[in-house]
Amino acid sequence: MPEIAYVNGEFLPLERATVRVEDRGFQFADGIYEVVRTYGGKPFATDAHLARLFRSLEAIEIKVSATAEQLTSIIEEGVKRSGFAEAIVYLQITRGCAPRHRGMPKDAKPTIVMTVRELPVRAMKLTANGIAVITLPEFRWARCDVKSIALLPSVLAYQAAKKAGASDAIFVQEDETVNEATAGNVFLVSRGRLRTPPKSTHILAGVTRDKLLEAGRAAGIEAAEERISKSDLYAAEEIFLTSTTSEVAPVVTVDGKQIGTGKPGPVSARIYEQFARMFIRA
Repeated sequence: MPEIAYVNGEFLPLERATVRVEDRGFQFADGIYEVVRTYGGKPFATDAHLARLFRSLEAIEIKVSATAEQLTSIIEEGVKRSGFAEAIVYLQITRGCAPRHRGMPKDAKPTIVMTVRELPVRAMKLTANGIAVITLPEFRWARCDVKSIALLPSVLAYQAAKKAGASDAIFVQEDETVNEATAGNVFLVSRGRLRTPPKSTHILAGVTRDKLLEAGRAAGIEAAEERISKSDLYAAEEIFLTSTTSEVAPVVTVDGKQIGTGKPGPVSARIYEQFARMFIRA
């Protein structure tokens, strides 16, 4: 099956897709993105992803003529053309091409790029053994609620995690407030209660995050959006990270410290099962 790209109105094989050197996404990381996955070959929660995309566009003052309905149609067409049983769709919009200058050009036409790649089908279950994570000082910009393509801090943090023998890193502020991981939201279970950092400029409000909160409450689990500290992580009964592609990734060690029993816990499993029942198998 072919990997598909879409560039400014044209579908083409991924290997043939190009953008101009003076595109501001390349020159300044002046753009935003979204990632949509499929379940059963159908794009999941497209409305929520595109609502966030348009919030990000508004935040950095990029105006596009394409509507949410048109972008939905482009996503669906790309998935259909790819023919993959399950796909991961990456959608990026930049301010467009202009001579390199930090000022925002008035007449640049936004560049819309999409890629569709195969998402390997895996069993709908939690990671068997869980993952290890480390904590790092927060060194990203102050608008993490904007899904910016400027991801160098996350790249560096992820690399630091790999060098430490871990799978991911969690960003922690100077006052030990926990924000999020390099590409996902943080949840913990304490005394059977589900907790996750509240929406703010310090985290990206994940689509999967919101669905899992809904699933947790539907499963009868008390769920709260509230401040989490680094010490809360170490004392947690369970921790898991959430994202579009990883869904629920249980964490069994933080900075080398064992979490709970050192294995994925029952509350995480219960929430994931409810999530699958409500949103995947529905």
